[in-house]
Amino acid sequence: MKTSIYDTPVFFERYLKLRQNPISLNEVVEKPTMFSLLPDLTNKKVLDLGCGTGEHLLTYLQLGAREVVGIDLSQSMLKQAKNTVENHWKNQTTCRLYALPMEQLSQLVETHFDLITSSFAFHYIADFPQLLTDISTKLTPNGRLIFSQEHPIVTAHKQGDRWEKNAQKQQIAYRLNHYREEGIRERNWFKQSFKTYHRTTATIINQLISTGFAIEQIAEPMLTEQTQWHNEFKDLLHRPPLLFVRSVKK
Repeated sequence: MKTSIYDTPVFFERYLKLRQNPISLNEVVEKPTMFSLLPDLTNKKVLDLGCGTGEHLLTYLQLGAREVVGIDLSQSMLKQAKNTVENHWKNQTTCRLYALPMEQLSQLVETHFDLITSSFAFHYIADFPQLLTDISTKLTPNGRLIFSQEHPIVTAHKQGDRWEKNAQKQQIAYRLNHYREEGIRERNWFKQSFKTYHRTTATIINQLISTGFAIEQIAEPMLTEQTQWHNEFKDLLHRPPLLFVRSVKK
């Protein structure tokens, strides 16, 4: 049975502390960009894949969604998501949570979603074409898929230092290697090993198209105009950390 690294107590505690920082990649880059790509959610049914702590689900409700559904492999994340929604939203029947990895999306009984979203998660998926097929099946005609994932420039890294530094140890260039070599990557974060999967940007876009999605918008935020955060995110001046795609089912 697949397990989640977020159900490791020490790892999850460190993750929550990171998320509580108002100047984090999630708060400064991911959430503002993701929310800027959303269509009108009034009376819409929305599914969030890898819903995490539930902040996106709460926002969707606040933006007028009729129903929101979240799935996540991590029991720790689902517990936190339940608390997030319950503490800020009175009508609990409009939000439903399921302990389910997105690789098993076809097993979710609920269907006919107007919008499916996912944040920071698709680079954990081994079989991306199958996931897209399952997503398409769950969407209504002209339903949308909007997602963010680690940028392929980031997921490509396989060995050596990521950065070229000057004599003062300042980052001056990002090293790109093994970009064409798609597949598994062994990673380590908070002293916890895990796996991600690298796909080129062309592969991601072409697999969306071959599954019947039309690309509406792509975003690669780099904070070039947000000088107040340059000291915290110097590396974002050199390369985009995330890839965002807004697409529609045809």
